[in-house]
Amino acid sequence: MTLALPAALGLLLFFAAPVAIFLVYSFLTGVVFSFSAEPPLTFENYVDVFQAPSTNDLLGNSAIVGFLVATACLAIGFPVAYWIRYHAGRFQNLVLLLVIAALFASYLVRIYAWRSMLGSDGVINSGLESLGVIDEPLGFLVFSRFAIVVAIVHILLPFVILILYAGFRPLEPRYLEASEDLGAGFVDRWRRIILPLVAVPAMSAFMLCFVLASADYVTPQFLGGPESSMVGVQIQNYFKAQGDYPQGAALAIMVLVGYLLLQGLLLLALKLLGVRRVEWGT
Repeated sequence: MTLALPAALGLLLFFAAPVAIFLVYSFLTGVVFSFSAEPPLTFENYVDVFQAPSTNDLLGNSAIVGFLVATACLAIGFPVAYWIRYHAGRFQNLVLLLVIAALFASYLVRIYAWRSMLGSDGVINSGLESLGVIDEPLGFLVFSRFAIVVAIVHILLPFVILILYAGFRPLEPRYLEASEDLGAGFVDRWRRIILPLVAVPAMSAFMLCFVLASADYVTPQFLGGPESSMVGVQIQNYFKAQGDYPQGAALAIMVLVGYLLLQGLLLLALKLLGVRRVEWGT
């Protein structure tokens, strides 16, 4: 109990307290770069956010980007993590070090790098033009949803690989060898052994990518266009540009509730599929 106290205090201080403050803000009356408690409580902020014409588009764009990023990260991360765990051999630690080293690069530096690569005069367009594949630069490569997804996948992929590798770690090669000796083919091993055991880590990786990608407000501003604006940008605008703290808090709370509902649906799906957390023995 005593050992858990620092972690509990950390959660209360850095998670529960900010959420509680935002929740209180969301029911107050907005004043430019401030708020007023007159009247004490109001639901107008939520009503205004719901009725705003742009809300549905922002939430839709954010959900699409979050789903595409999370799906792409899992699709790439699964085979990479599997290869590191079971086929990298003596190079396993070196490959893991390279994956971790990718996290050391600055967030903004990577965004600017993709902006340079995907731009009209970037490496991709210049290379395709020099090969005669295209006659003019591909406009959809930058300032679009495609550019946002590519950049965020690059940023989040190392986290997904590490999470999935940790999920594969307790599943020793001898278990897979035993299943093969019992007649299980490659597809059966994945369907009946590997996927059920790493389903919970995979869900955690999916939610991590979905939340961080759909709530991002930096990448859309550098790589997105007018039609690819996301909810994180609007929340930032409420707080920094318009100074409407209560409406910004209301939109943030709505997004948080959406994340909790999605988490609950994923947990319910795993339960209905009979997938439970695996307790590994020593």
